[in-house]
Amino acid sequence: MTNSMIPYSFIPGTKAKAGEVNANFIALANIIDTNKEIAFENILEIKEILKDKADKDELINNFTVSTAETDLNNYKTPGTYIFSSLYTPLNIPKGESGTLTVSGIEESTIKQIWYCDGEDGEIFTRSYQNSEWSKWNSNTGTITLENPGYLRFPNGLLLQWGKGSGKTTTYPVAFEEIACPLFTKEGCTTTFERSDTGLTAQSLTGFSMNTSGKYHSINWIALGY
Repeated sequence: MTNSMIPYSFIPGTKAKAGEVNANFIALANIIDTNKEIAFENILEIKEILKDKADKDELINNFTVSTAETDLNNYKTPGTYIFSSLYTPLNIPKGESGTLTVSGIEESTIKQIWYCDGEDGEIFTRSYQNSEWSKWNSNTGTITLENPGYLRFPNGLLLQWGKGSGKTTTYPVAFEEIACPLFTKEGCTTTFERSDTGLTAQSLTGFSMNTSGKYHSINWIALGY
């Protein structure tokens, strides 16, 4: 047979020669074996490709950033981005280093999750919709057991406290929208007309107070967000 991998063809009604039939069977067996070998080699090649890809960063979109002051607002491609303190990005919610994960698509919603470095690393999230980033929100809350100290709740509510002898107090963490300080004065006087104590100024970063009575120190708390 011309242009065929099977060497002989037969005419119906004509007796076939045994040698030709055997030659056709041998050729067919060789074709099957060859295809098996090719298929096996293809499988091995595919396995190696998959193994090679599984070991590469681009498959999981895992990147170590090596440029300082890149803007997190520009990170909209899904993946995981690692920042060291040498390459602190702009618009970071807290700290100097951490890991950013990005998911979603710009046509719908993009979500960013920032994981602060450290044993008790805080986690922040925000979303990108209608061409605008939302504010970073803490999902874990943080507490600093010091004087002064603070407790930040996951919903953004911030409670701060302290004790001091000065007339000016600076909060450990600045409030963003509103601060409501309260205090008690340690020390008193029996002269009622000279016992007035109150705030002389307050802001999102602290407050000042004065007294016309006896004054040793104050205990204070401030609540806000």
